[in-house]
Amino acid sequence: MHAHPLGTTTERPAPEIHLYRHRLRVTDLDYLGHVGNVRLLDYFQEAQIAMLDPLRERVFQTEGPSYLIAKHNVSYVRRLTFRDHPVEVETVVGRIGTCDVVVNSRLRDERSVYARCRTIWVSCTLPEGGIRRLDDEERTRLTRFSGTLDEIPSAR
Repeated sequence: MHAHPLGTTTERPAPEIHLYRHRLRVTDLDYLGHVGNVRLLDYFQEAQIAMLDPLRERVFQTEGPSYLIAKHNVSYVRRLTFRDHPVEVETVVGRIGTCDVVVNSRLRDERSVYARCRTIWVSCTLPEGGIRRLDDEERTRLTRFSGTLDEIPSAR
C-alpha cells in the first residue's frame, strides 16, 4: 500500500514521478533565516508548470487554451534552511478530470520532506476564462504521472 502525500492511501504508485530540482537562493530566506512559505509555494508552482506544460505553451499566454489554479492546499512539515545542494519537488497527477487536474507534490531532500501540496488546475480558454475540456495530448502526457507518492520518513 502506498501513502498519499496528504494522508490517503492507494495500491497504485505513480508509474513516473516528475522531478524538479531547485537550487536555493539567499534571497529566498526570510528574516528568520529559513525559506518562507510564499517561496515554497513558488517552488511547487514552478515544478507543477514544468510537468503540466513543459514547453510553457499554455500557462503564460493571454489568448487560447490555458490553465488556471483553482486551489492550493499546502502542508508545511518542517523548516527549510539554506544549503548548497538543491532540493527536489516530486510531482504526480492525483486525478485527471474532464476539465481539471489534481496535482500532488512534495518538497524534499534525501532525508526529509519539508512541505506537501495539492493543487487543482482548471483548463480554460483566455481571455474570456471559459472552461474547456482537456485534449487527448494533455491526457496522454498527464497519465504518465498518474498515481501517488510514497512517504519517506521525516528526519527528527
